[in-house]
Amino acid sequence: MDIRSQKNELRNYFSKKRQTIPPSEKRALDDDIAKRFVAMNAFKSSNQILLYASTDDEISTSYIFDYALECGKKCFFPKCYEHSEMIFYSVKDSSDLIMDAFNIKAPKYEDDPYSPMPSDIIIVPAMAYDKNGFRLGYGKGFYDRFLSGFLGTKIGLSYSDFIVDSLPRGRYDLSVDIIVTEKRYICL
Repeated sequence: MDIRSQKNELRNYFSKKRQTIPPSEKRALDDDIAKRFVAMNAFKSSNQILLYASTDDEISTSYIFDYALECGKKCFFPKCYEHSEMIFYSVKDSSDLIMDAFNIKAPKYEDDPYSPMPSDIIIVPAMAYDKNGFRLGYGKGFYDRFLSGFLGTKIGLSYSDFIVDSLPRGRYDLSVDIIVTEKRYICL
């Protein structure tokens, strides 16, 4: 079986596994992960945070976004374009996020693009992670391309039950620096 088929099979498995989490339990897990995330030194020392607008199935980033704004941090969300290009733009309010052509929430305005600083952090979405920080993404390659030039700290949010020993990976797959779960930090 080739790597693409392996990854697609795992995506189906983890998608179904996500759907078995009761909503009240998911909210509690998401809150625990978000609170653990904002307690990190990497969060406290950053001025800019790159987030994703979570779908109902993903770990929610809403609390992190609201808390970061309260702390005076600049928040950026991705907008995806053709040819797997992704650009992050500043977002100051959740009402500045709208559904895009990929059926995900993206910045409404494209007037304040992300400009990198070494203390920046990015939260990288994933279906699952392995113990080496490699992720099972959604298969489009947007983040892998973006992360190849990212200078800051790469952070994954994951439920403990979604961390496995090993995931199949291709030559362009990159690992995160830290995984935050509801129970612990995994520094890589």
